Amino acid sequence: MKKFKFKLEALLKMRKLKEDQCKMEIGRLQTRKVELENEIHNQNAGIDEAYESQEATVGAGATGLDLKFYPYFMQGKRAAITSLQSQISELDEVLREKFEELKNHRANVKVLEEMKEKNRKAHKKASDKAMHQKIEEQVMNWNQFRK
Repeated sequence: MKKFKFKLEALLKMRKLKEDQCKMEIGRLQTRKVELENEIHNQNAGIDEAYESQEATVGAGATGLDLKFYPYFMQGKRAAITSLQSQISELDEVLREKFEELKNHRANVKVLEEMKEKNRKAHKKASDKAMHQKIEEQVMNWNQFRK
């Protein structure tokens, strides 16, 4: 009997490839999101350092020109944080879309894999049946020659 060959194997490989590409894209997006979150953390740390530096400067007897720098610096840091947060929310939306796309790809792959397994079982059943029939015929022939 012929070896099992799934006729839609090429389509299955293509869909698995799309699923893998989608997973890779999700990984890149999640990595980018973590980088942005780390950058927000760094910006917040910069604001904290600026407050400490401002207190140290005031304690050391600074002029008004020195103190004018800090509010603008902190405002810039807060604006950068707001920008980063908007980038994260955009990434979250893209990630939701990618996860939905991944869900569809997985469903397509699963359907094909189940179809492949069903065909494989049918092929095995047919080959087993043919093998048993052949054995039965040989036993019958052997019994006729023994008589």
